[in-house]
Amino acid sequence: MVYVLFALSAVFSAGCSALYGWYESWSVLWKLPLLCVGCFVAMVLLFLLVLVVSCLFVDPKKPLETPSPYFRFLLNQFSKLAFDLGGVRVHAAGLERVPRKGRFLLVSNHLFAFDPIVFYYAMPWAELAFVSKTENFSLPIVAQVMRKILCLPLDRNNDREALKAILKAIQFLKEDKASIAVFPEGGTSKSGLLQPFRNGAFKIAQKAGVPIVVCALTNTKAILKNMFRRKTDVYLDVLDVVPASEVTAHKTTAEIGDHVHKILSEGLAKRGVATAQPS
Repeated sequence: MVYVLFALSAVFSAGCSALYGWYESWSVLWKLPLLCVGCFVAMVLLFLLVLVVSCLFVDPKKPLETPSPYFRFLLNQFSKLAFDLGGVRVHAAGLERVPRKGRFLLVSNHLFAFDPIVFYYAMPWAELAFVSKTENFSLPIVAQVMRKILCLPLDRNNDREALKAILKAIQFLKEDKASIAVFPEGGTSKSGLLQPFRNGAFKIAQKAGVPIVVCALTNTKAILKNMFRRKTDVYLDVLDVVPASEVTAHKTTAEIGDHVHKILSEGLAKRGVATAQPS
């Protein structure tokens, strides 16, 4: 998106130069790059303003049943804009493994709050809806956008409410409304090591009869520290896809969790990341 906005700024500036005859005199030619930068900044701010104003019309506490293509587009563009401006380079490998037809459950390790944005940046076509902790649904703007793309709040301290989120995720998969994404560790890893899984998340794939896409993230913790200062290389590896037939083959969620944990552990080990043992 940055390149599109910059190209539009350049075209607008060139048009002004031709209209006002700036190219005829070196003494005023300095206005051209200055105008280009000003137009770029103005368009970035305009995009952010559109995002904020759009969110004003969304109730952040109201559960929704239908995804909004408009808000998904805004989120995808925001992800590109934020990472491109912030110098974040996402190196994605194995995206060809991700199903392009039919829904799936995506699971990944969790290192930092920005992890979901990596997936929206690298996989805008996947139509992901994250199952996220309830605290995120109290954040202005974030809560509205999450609701509109069918993200679901998970209360980790209330089993009954957590079950409701899992059942709703199963419903969304069966009704082809979104693919579901979860971080089965249950939170960010403070040590950076892969933690044991909360295997209840795999019930979503089991009951919906969908494959599990296993992904590994590396170096996302460095995004905030480096942003606007130096480049950050983030790695997203699609390690494997566990077929739906294997997920539903009368295995327990613990067995599925151990299998996925092993895949993820081995994938992270190739990136030099150690892991904790699965529970």
